[in-house]
Amino acid sequence: MTVTLCLIVRNETAYLRGCVESARDFVDQVVIVDTGSTDGTVDMGWQLADAFCEVPFDGDFSAARNEALVRADGDWILFLDADERMIGGEAEKLLGHLKEIGPDVLGLRLLRYNFFATGGFYTGRELKVFRNLPEIEYRRKINESVAASIADAGGRVEPAPVVMNHFGHCRPVEERDEKAYRYLSLMDRQLRDNPKDAVLVGYKGLIMRTLGRFEEAEDYSGRSVGLDPSSATVWLFRGHVLRSLGKDGEALEAYLKGLAVAPGNAALHNMAGVQLAALGQLPDAAESFRTARRHDPQLLHTDINLGLLAQAGGDWAGAAELMRKAGAANPGFYHDEWAGRAERDPFRAFYYETVLGYAGLGYHLGYCEQRASGTVPPSGR
Repeated sequence: MTVTLCLIVRNETAYLRGCVESARDFVDQVVIVDTGSTDGTVDMGWQLADAFCEVPFDGDFSAARNEALVRADGDWILFLDADERMIGGEAEKLLGHLKEIGPDVLGLRLLRYNFFATGGFYTGRELKVFRNLPEIEYRRKINESVAASIADAGGRVEPAPVVMNHFGHCRPVEERDEKAYRYLSLMDRQLRDNPKDAVLVGYKGLIMRTLGRFEEAEDYSGRSVGLDPSSATVWLFRGHVLRSLGKDGEALEAYLKGLAVAPGNAALHNMAGVQLAALGQLPDAAESFRTARRHDPQLLHTDINLGLLAQAGGDWAGAAELMRKAGAANPGFYHDEWAGRAERDPFRAFYYETVLGYAGLGYHLGYCEQRASGTVPPSGR
């Protein structure tokens, strides 16, 4: 069994080498496709890749990704972005899992942590691993995925017990906003072809939210649940938008409606817990976090959320123990960049899958450890 790491890149000198090095020891081939870099990415790509090429880019991400697939020799594809990283120990889990799954499983979703420079984060199950078969290809110009081609081939996509990290949101806010506006433009093009794509409509609302365009965000998220009220994903998006508007009760209601559709959705259970905590219902919040972890053991930050509840209740030692456990499972939780903390970005906290006042694991752990040791006065905050 062999694995090929594939990437499409553009101006990624700050991230590309770290991505490849995080996976190099367990993949058999590295394929890199450049889509128009103007920095040193092309030279770096030639150094790092077993197969490298440059292709013109017209806004079609699927076409670029498929250029990488035609050059891949492995039995399995691991398709990463340059700002993504495999975590030590998780690669071995992935290889072991690939040896165990049945032939009808054609794709795997890894649990991805998306980090900000402040240590804040959000998660998602991303289809990053799939069999290298001619019939499996990326589709859609934006929000591209192989999911539809796997379904057409009669295959299944399953969650894998593997965690990975993504540091793209640690880029300067100007770069993130520029990317957001670029995505909005591409979304508008795609929505002209399929105006009833509920997930895409809801996703546009999420992007509006992070740009501070709250009225539009609420409108798009409302339209998305109207288009497909049976989609747990659009209810999750709706809850995120309402939470950003300070409508805690309505946000909780949206998450609960999503759970009525998908009772086993761990992300919805976690966010319901976050909103219950915001509403002061701490015991119910704790139960929601535990339920989320039962449904998805890779949702490591439930320990952080439980630790924050313990901190709120003055159980400093218990809080510190839970936070240390989370940090040991994924060192990415300790990620912290002072340059990122210093920049003006009033909307990124709306992404976080924790209470809005979350300041990063290192801060909360250090504070709880000091309180547990008695070195911080009781009035300290």
